[in-house]
Amino acid sequence: MSTKAELEEKAEGCDTSEDYVGVAREIVQDLSDKEWAAELLDEGAEWAQTTDELILFAKCAAEALEDSEKTKQYLLQAKDFAMNIDDLVNLAGAAAEIGDSDAAAEILTAAQGKCTKIADFFALSKNIKTLLSDDDLAGKPVEAAIGKCKSVADFIDCAKGVLEAFEDRDRAKTILADAAEKCKTGKDYAELAQGIVAALDDVEAAREVFGKGESALESGKDLTTLAAAAATDLKDTDYAKQLYRLAADKMEKAEELMALAKSLVESLEDKALALDVYQNAESRCTTFDQFAKLAKAILTDTGDTAAAGAVYQKTAGANPNAKQLVQVAEAMATDIQDQTAAMELLKQAELAVKSNDDFNKTAGAILKLADDPAWTEAIEDQQARRGAHKALYDDFISREGECQTAGALIILGREVVAQTGDKHYARKLYGKAEEVSNYFPEFLTVADAVAADLQDFDWVQTIYSAQLEKCVEEIDYHRIVDGVLANLSDSDWAKKIYAGLEERCDNAEAYVRLARVVLEKLGDTGWAGQIFDKAQEACDNTIRCTVVAIALQDSLGDTERARATFTKAESLSTGIKDYDALLRAATRRSEFADVVRQGLEAAEGKLSDALDLKHLAECVLNYTDDQQWARRVYQNALEAPDAKRHRTDIILSIKGRLKDEAWASKLSRQA
Repeated sequence: MSTKAELEEKAEGCDTSEDYVGVAREIVQDLSDKEWAAELLDEGAEWAQTTDELILFAKCAAEALEDSEKTKQYLLQAKDFAMNIDDLVNLAGAAAEIGDSDAAAEILTAAQGKCTKIADFFALSKNIKTLLSDDDLAGKPVEAAIGKCKSVADFIDCAKGVLEAFEDRDRAKTILADAAEKCKTGKDYAELAQGIVAALDDVEAAREVFGKGESALESGKDLTTLAAAAATDLKDTDYAKQLYRLAADKMEKAEELMALAKSLVESLEDKALALDVYQNAESRCTTFDQFAKLAKAILTDTGDTAAAGAVYQKTAGANPNAKQLVQVAEAMATDIQDQTAAMELLKQAELAVKSNDDFNKTAGAILKLADDPAWTEAIEDQQARRGAHKALYDDFISREGECQTAGALIILGREVVAQTGDKHYARKLYGKAEEVSNYFPEFLTVADAVAADLQDFDWVQTIYSAQLEKCVEEIDYHRIVDGVLANLSDSDWAKKIYAGLEERCDNAEAYVRLARVVLEKLGDTGWAGQIFDKAQEACDNTIRCTVVAIALQDSLGDTERARATFTKAESLSTGIKDYDALLRAATRRSEFADVVRQGLEAAEGKLSDALDLKHLAECVLNYTDDQQWARRVYQNALEAPDAKRHRTDIILSIKGRLKDEAWASKLSRQA
């Protein structure tokens, strides 16, 4: 038992809250001096900095001083030092333990102000019930929590909290019903329905939420989420399928439909319906990545190798690069087991190579997958050449990327062959040259290069055959025949081409041109003669007959047939222009001097107009220098029915061409 003096000394030495509380208890116990003890507690409380310290003072005031007012004072003072909800709950617990329910209630009410999460409010409500058994006070944090709900998850947490804390099913239903008004996405509706089933085990209420979502949602993605939830939470396969179909109808992008199909497989294991959706997605694909992703998804999710393979094949039409083609080829060979398609894709990859890295990737796949010895040997040969001429190939590949025309590609290909002997690379370049060719001469140049460097005469023949179908002008046929003879030495095909051209001939000139070409290129005199026969038959005017006649003489040296054709020309002549053409043609060859005279005589017998006869007289002078004959023709001109109108022209011709000034003067005086 301590004396007052000893306790005074102890009081003077207090440094901690525990010191003050301990001395105060001794003062009451040893001296029964509650007033001094209260003063000491107040002094110590002024230095307190935490709720735990003030709880010590409150417990001492309650137990030692039995002073409820001071107890409450310290409890409320402690409230101001509380840093978080836990501090306040602990403080309220201490108040309850002391028996000050009012202070506990006030402290717990203050704790509500520090709540931020839904869980905080319900934890506080639970503590209120535990500490005070006050349902009304415990309900206030719950109402505050409900008022703070922003997301569906918040409402669900509140409903679960109400059920757990108060077992109030009706209130929980009301909270979840309010949550439906906050739903905006498929995830919201699905989460709410799942929460209803989990919290209330009320499938019908959950179904109502799905119905609201079905009506409100516009996005296919949101409806997909809802459909997956219908399958999982409602266990309603038919309704889930209905929602999936509705979702698909609202989707426009391939990626969205692919996600939907995957969800179908995951939630319903309905591979048939998923395949329908994937095939719908196929019509929306445009890029390589889309087709490749779709094919892989079909294979993974449905196992339908035929459908996946068909989609993989479409990647080739999406302008893939070499590495992408290799990727698809490997998938076709390994996953789809379609070796034929894989090989076709690898051939395309070869053509698409744009770098040494591309080539190495493609070559590796060919050597791994191909079973064609000739092809693999060619690849190995290229690998060796590229390894031996790395700098050259770097240059070749760079230039290939810059080539925009068939001519540039052919020049590069010829350099490749000349410098490395790599006919395989040249083949690729010539193939590209053929693809970019637009004009007839370009295709023929490709054929020349293929024949010279690759000796691939089947390819050459294919080029010529394709261009034959496009021929319009005669010269095009002749150019092809030149190539056929030079590159293929195929005179039979050349004859066939010209036989077809012969069927197209529709006038004498066309037959003449063809006959000359047959003679020049094929040396076939007999056939040329037959074509000339057709040319003779086709002559339907003087000029065409003279063309045939001269051609017969020049090409075959057949004077008699030429003379006969001139005779036909004369028979078709009716006016001075016809005879003029006949005479000019016949005078080109000395062999036809008699044809000239016969033509002049025939003209004299047929012509009757003054000017025609004047011109004929001039022709007589030009071609025979027979002045007497010319004088006779001039006289006929002067006596022609229309001579009066043309008398001056005739007189001038007599004076200028016949050189008979006397006759001209006489005629002038008579006029």
